[in-house]
Amino acid sequence: METNFQISLHIKTPAGFETYGNFDLGSNREQAMAIAAQFKGTDNISANSILYMDFTEVQNGIPLPVRIMHCTLDDITYNIRIITRDIFKNLSL
Repeated sequence: METNFQISLHIKTPAGFETYGNFDLGSNREQAMAIAAQFKGTDNISANSILYMDFTEVQNGIPLPVRIMHCTLDDITYNIRIITRDIFKNLSL
């Protein structure tokens, strides 16, 4: 069974939410969960939410949502730094 973890970034537009970025966190569950545990944001998505992130586990091509977070622009900036730093560390070791 092939498993992969991904982060998708979404922004609200007049046509609805559009995906504007994706990150592949790899297949290691422990590493992906450790990255996502550091994220800033809230689980309470409201009608006023403009930015959100999906943390998804993909098993044999089937996406299974793990967590959806409403984020401010500062939260997104912080989270992307976490993703970049930790993926670099994981790939370098």
